[in-house]
Amino acid sequence: MSVDRSYSPYEVIRAYHDRGMMKWGAFATGELTEAQNTFEKEKKDDKIIQALPHHVVLHLLNQSFSNQV
Repeated sequence: MSVDRSYSPYEVIRAYHDRGMMKWGAFATGELTEAQNTFEKEKKDDKIIQALPHHVVLHLLNQSFSNQV
């Protein structure tokens, strides 16, 4: 898609070619890298949740049912 700049008396304006998203590539790459680094850091900080033994789960379910919770 090109913009008609034939209205301008200046050659520089008429010959200008917009590079589109290329000029924003450096910003997008920087933001993407920052987001990936943040994601990896949070992923390392996540705590591993251990599953409870079956007898503990059964005990807790029984207590909940008995107390109507």
